[in-house]
Amino acid sequence: MPQNYPTPSVVLARRIVGLLVLGGLIWGVIAGVSAVFNAISNFFNPQQSLTMVPGDNCQPQQITIEGHVGTAEGVNQGSFNPGDTPYFWFTVTNTGPVDCKFNVGTSVTYYSVTSGSDNVWTSKDCKVSVPRSDTVMDLMPNMPISNPPSDWQRVRSSGSGCSIADGQQVVPAGGASYVLRAEVNGVISENTTQFVLN
Repeated sequence: MPQNYPTPSVVLARRIVGLLVLGGLIWGVIAGVSAVFNAISNFFNPQQSLTMVPGDNCQPQQITIEGHVGTAEGVNQGSFNPGDTPYFWFTVTNTGPVDCKFNVGTSVTYYSVTSGSDNVWTSKDCKVSVPRSDTVMDLMPNMPISNPPSDWQRVRSSGSGCSIADGQQVVPAGGASYVLRAEVNGVISENTTQFVLN
């Protein structure tokens, strides 16, 4: 019996269908691999996948904190003579593209002073007469905001307090060098502010 061979048009149609099926399979594999790599990239680089809506709470990665040492008037100063009182404050900046809300209250603000490996003083040891409170602020993009300066009595701190009234020991001066760090709502200052007590 004569064999019925497919016509050229049928062969062409079959090849086209085969290519379409193969192309679909390849596209599916590529899309799946791409999705996996995107998920891994977003996991290790959360800032790249950050999508903010104006008025949302600020994400830690979009906040920068800078600690300052200076005078009661909020003027930066790097050295202090005997009898001069250093004051601490911080500047918070929203580096994101839209405004967001961030707690800068006393309940989440802490300062620490170190000298080399010595943890000299931390405001976490301070006994406060007024309960610590939250202060949630709307931070506009790239507009630094500073809080009022607070004094440091040039003493150490411990579990019993952080001031002269608490019986804390006065720290060495005579050219001794110290470093201030600020922490606000879990974000630690990126800079390390060094100052000298003469």
